[in-house]
Amino acid sequence: MIHRLLLLFTLFVCGLSSLCPALLAEEQRPVAGCYGFQIGENRVLSTYLSPLRFHGTYFGVYGQWGKALPSNSERVIMNFRTSANFGNLYNPAYTALMTGVDINASWGISWRKRFSNNLQFTAGGIGELEGGAFYLTRNSNNPVCALAALRVLGDLSLSYHFNIGRLPVLISDNCTLPLFGLFFSPQYGETYYEIYLGNRSNLLHPGWWGSDFRISNHLAFTLDFGKTAMELGYRFTFHNQYAENLTLRTLSHQFTIGIIPNGIGLKNRKKEHNYSLY
Repeated sequence: MIHRLLLLFTLFVCGLSSLCPALLAEEQRPVAGCYGFQIGENRVLSTYLSPLRFHGTYFGVYGQWGKALPSNSERVIMNFRTSANFGNLYNPAYTALMTGVDINASWGISWRKRFSNNLQFTAGGIGELEGGAFYLTRNSNNPVCALAALRVLGDLSLSYHFNIGRLPVLISDNCTLPLFGLFFSPQYGETYYEIYLGNRSNLLHPGWWGSDFRISNHLAFTLDFGKTAMELGYRFTFHNQYAENLTLRTLSHQFTIGIIPNGIGLKNRKKEHNYSLY
């Protein structure tokens, strides 16, 4: 009996040792996650609240995660992004204060093409959910302009990596453009109290380039130190929304700084790893 158990144990160990190299050779697909802070200027025109343009400092946090899909890891990438911004804005005479907050979350899939070991292009689609509000303290009738939208966006990016001495650097540019969607807007002169009482017709409007145009472009430099990486960038966002004779227009310039735990694989690149950033 003991001899049979020893024989079975020996066969199990031999089988496991022959299986381990195959398991180790399987392609790994690490999640590339970036956690960052952004700060800059925001300009806002909301004719629902005021005919004047407001401007001020906007700051917030953002996160983005990317992973190659198992079915076609060389060609298909899954992306998830989220951000939250807050700021105080003033009219040209600095006599009125507007507070703004917006939260954004998106998820999508992109197809990628590597033109060389250093150059990569991606194109895909993203579903985006946006919410927030602008609050004007001196407007007693309609003090709040709510933000709510659901969009499908086109997502494009181009990245190239090179070395500065022994330090790997990734330069990337990511741009999103709207395709179609739905957004919330009250009628001209309609208060939220009227909506609360039951006047809820014509609150949702179809979004296209003529009624809800939003472009966001993020240019970034990523320095890969191996165990971690740092991202330095500039984000430009322009949004123009028009419905029911009401205009909402925002223009922001923000500088970004982010940390990528475990790096992006340029410093200590492994052949069995398939990274999503390059």
